[in-house]
Amino acid sequence: MELKLSNHIYNRRKTNKSILERKEIRSLKKILSITLILMAASLIPSSFPWDGLMAMDADKRNVERGQIITYEGYLYGERPIDGEIISISVSEKETNKIILTSNTNHEYISVEYFENIAWYFTFQVETSYKEFADGKTYVVEAKYDDKSTKLDFFIQHRPEPTCLEILSGEGVMVFTDREKYDRGDIIIVSGCLSEKAFTKGINITVYDPKGNKIGVSTMVPNSDRTFSGEFIIDEKFGLDGTYSVEVDAGGLYSSTKSFAVPEFGAIAIVVMLVAVTAVVLMSSKYTKIIPKL
Repeated sequence: MELKLSNHIYNRRKTNKSILERKEIRSLKKILSITLILMAASLIPSSFPWDGLMAMDADKRNVERGQIITYEGYLYGERPIDGEIISISVSEKETNKIILTSNTNHEYISVEYFENIAWYFTFQVETSYKEFADGKTYVVEAKYDDKSTKLDFFIQHRPEPTCLEILSGEGVMVFTDREKYDRGDIIIVSGCLSEKAFTKGINITVYDPKGNKIGVSTMVPNSDRTFSGEFIIDEKFGLDGTYSVEVDAGGLYSSTKSFAVPEFGAIAIVVMLVAVTAVVLMSSKYTKIIPKL
């Protein structure tokens, strides 16, 4: 009797333990299921492409180096994916070389745009970066998820600074159109005068390599304080070497520019002698052939 009672108690305890274990297993399964559902829900937005469109515009498309371009863009359609970033890149159009890249986190501002919802973003490109060059076209691309939008911009050639822009507050500036001339060439002399140096007439003096004056002329500058004149490299430029032209404004301000005139070299002399000899021989030949009248 005692043995039967003991077996009954043991079997009952075993049954209760099995029931508890099954309850714990069911609870663990529920917790695991909920966890998996939450994990799946968190992965869904990044598992599928964003269903929307991108658009972008800029305040300028032709710029000079050093200017800033401001870009404005929108994400249209479905709400953007939380935590996603807009990736910006700038590349050279001809070579596809990447010049700049950046990832931009934006706080999206929800606004009504016709029948769609648009999320606004903005960024700037500074063209002062050393990799940018005049005369080239660049591509700006904005990417979001699997969507992208592109815009080109062109960096213009900067105009050469004028003489008056280069000139300091006082003095005179003078230029020649070349650094080296041959005999028979035309040399163009130009320049500008500061406000203090501006006068009704300026003197232009040319010196040979030994410092001797070989030409002097007077010129009237233009009303915008610029001047320009020309003269021929003639027989007065008989020495090989560096010449200089000096512009004097009223004796108070002056400026000098040097240029080179090479010597009438030995090869040129030989060519000239050959030509003269040929002419003489030809003349003698035809004199014998053609009878005197």
